[in-house]
Order: sequence, then structure tokens, then C-alpha cells
Amino acid sequence: MRLSRTLTAGAAVVALASLTGCGGGGEAEAGSGGKSLPKAKDVAAMERFVSQYTTCTDVQTNPPDAGHGSSGTAFEYLPKGAAAGVKEQAYCKSEGGPIALVSISDMKKFQQAMKANEVAGEEKGAGALVGADFAVFTTSGDTTHALKSSGMLIASCHEAFNSKIPSGYIKRDGAVEGCVMTDYMP
Repeated sequence: MRLSRTLTAGAAVVALASLTGCGGGGEAEAGSGGKSLPKAKDVAAMERFVSQYTTCTDVQTNPPDAGHGSSGTAFEYLPKGAAAGVKEQAYCKSEGGPIALVSISDMKKFQQAMKANEVAGEEKGAGALVGADFAVFTTSGDTTHALKSSGMLIASCHEAFNSKIPSGYIKRDGAVEGCVMTDYMP
């Protein structure tokens, strides 16, 4: 009787494992935990979200200086304004450097602006970390990697970066041809 119960319990465990295991589209969602992209309705929500993974303090609406003797701001290349699908921008400080918090009203317009910047040679790095309705631009690889576990994906319109995404990482078509969404962060 005891052996019968043990075999029955073992069969139930095997059946459950086969239902919840790999396959059935699980690989397509790898790295995002099968969840949808995070949302943030305003700058305060973006700050709270980012602060769960890295430092985000001293939020302000003016972009920080580029520093190191450079003219302009650290984020002069960012898509800006309603024509670029941007509703609002703010900036915060982190241990690795400044972070831009961008509220997006239209992801397609935003990615079109990113792609236009890439064609003009103005995009710095691989792209933006994006949620469903916001983006985060960092100036530090350490900050970007700290945000990797947040469920955000990289939106990249950089052909050289996109062609080097290794197998096993998410690589979804973006809202614009030539742009991809990925969890690959070198």
C-alpha cells in the first residue's frame, strides 16, 4: 500500500513537471519571466521602479552636464518631444552616473526617433531599457546591468548590436523595422 502511494505521488510530480517545464513558448519569454513589460504612469513611478534595482535620487527636469570637458548634456542624443513619442523626461543621479527617465506616449514614434538618431550617428550605446510605457537611459554599464533583472528589455535600432545577439536571448521585433527588443546586455 505504501509503495502504491509513493508511486502515485511520484507520477503526480512528473505530470506537474511536464506541464510547467520547458517548451510551449517558454523560451520566447526567457529573461522576462513570462511577464509583460513593467509600466510606470509618471516620473514618480519611474523613480520608484528604478530605485528597486539601483540608486535614483535627486530627480530633476534639467539634463545633467556631460562632464569631462564636454559641451552639451549627457543625454543630448535622446529622442525628445511629442514628435518622438515622448510625453515627459526627467533625470536622476545614481552611483554609476546620471539616468534619464523617459515617459513614452507612442512607442513606434519613440523607436523611429531612436532609429533616426542611429542613422545620424548620434545614438550612444546599444539602446534604451524599455518598459511598456517608459524608457530608461543610463550612462553606466553597471547601472544597466543592475536594471537587467527588472523585466525591462533593451530597445535597440543599432544594426551592429542587433546582429550580435546570441541564441537563447529574447529577440523580438520592435515597433519599427530594424529595431529589436532583447534581454541581451553585453
